[in-house]
Amino acid sequence: MDHGDPSDRVESTTDTMDYLLRHNITKGCLLGECHLLVDNLGEGGFGFVTRCFNIEKCKMEAVKILKSNPDLLCQARNELTILKQLRCLNPDTCNVVKLNDVFCHKDYICLALELLDQDLLDYVGERQGGLPMSEIRPIIHQLATALYHLSSIGIVHADIKPENVMLVDRSRQPLKVKLIDFGLAYPVHGKPCAVVQTVGYRAPEVMLDIPFDEAIDMWSLGVTAAELAAGFHPYAGNKDYDVLSLIIKYQGQPRDGLLDCGKKTGCYFNRQTNGQQRWRFKTPQELDMLPKLMDHGDPNDRIKPLEVLQHPFFSHIRQRPPVVNCIRTGTDSETPEVSPQSMSPSSTDRQKQASAILVRFANREQNIMFQLEMAKVHVFSVLFSFFSFFPHVMTF
Repeated sequence: MDHGDPSDRVESTTDTMDYLLRHNITKGCLLGECHLLVDNLGEGGFGFVTRCFNIEKCKMEAVKILKSNPDLLCQARNELTILKQLRCLNPDTCNVVKLNDVFCHKDYICLALELLDQDLLDYVGERQGGLPMSEIRPIIHQLATALYHLSSIGIVHADIKPENVMLVDRSRQPLKVKLIDFGLAYPVHGKPCAVVQTVGYRAPEVMLDIPFDEAIDMWSLGVTAAELAAGFHPYAGNKDYDVLSLIIKYQGQPRDGLLDCGKKTGCYFNRQTNGQQRWRFKTPQELDMLPKLMDHGDPNDRIKPLEVLQHPFFSHIRQRPPVVNCIRTGTDSETPEVSPQSMSPSSTDRQKQASAILVRFANREQNIMFQLEMAKVHVFSVLFSFFSFFPHVMTF
């Protein structure tokens, strides 16, 4: 069961404030030596995010207060280590959140981060029927850029989802986004401290319990892109088993080769001697444990961030290919100029344009046709045409 997933957001502001009050962290108190707490922004699995005024620099910052729970100490140290590593990247051109400072408040480690505007989940929630291609294109381009640079320094984010993508400033820099929350991130050649990825965004090799690497971030990017296009989570569910049943319903069952490699395949599939496939998805009555989703896709065939950036889908965005060596020079106070995001013109018939563009995201080897039901047919056909841009998603 993934209800205990440390990456899951805690939605109750009341619970967050109650916790902070019990630990004498209230509005108006001074965190460290110079951060005046103004407001609470929310709670994550590993800490609380607050809005603070830095009285020394005279500016607002987001301060993440890492929980002092001994069980989460490994994750807290890990996030701090990863954020320090990210300092070698230009936060503006590499589309990652900037760490300004690290300090202690009583027994808490506090991370002072740049204050951003709104996460993609809330942004999409304010719209009707998903985002237009003119907005999806620059957003996915920037996220692929971020993943490209993370890969260049050997870091896996491991929790890509709309909640962890922030708009920088909707009024001054429309559609400029940055990747945040590195609580589950880990070195690609190391081992994660916790269960990686959130239910519904989790990659196949993670679910099947086979070795995984930075390719898991590309799977989550695909799910996020589809969610932006459709306006709803394509595989919403409280349990992995429910999500997997939706995957199988709309995409078909994972291929036997991938299921054969999974240490946990037997939890959700039964072997069979007759039939076209060796594995059969268990019915709810057949489950002998609380399920986890094992969706599919060969991680070896998964598209790389640079391939995404070079795809014709982004031909409207006139930018030079990213450079691996993006080590910052000068002081932290220097802010590199951010290139404006170019956007394609709006369409008078967004649905037809979306369908036409998304169909171009065909699988490298074949076009997958989906038989869907009733009113969802058009939405899901567009959705999965978009998914097929990521060849791993449609590999059985």
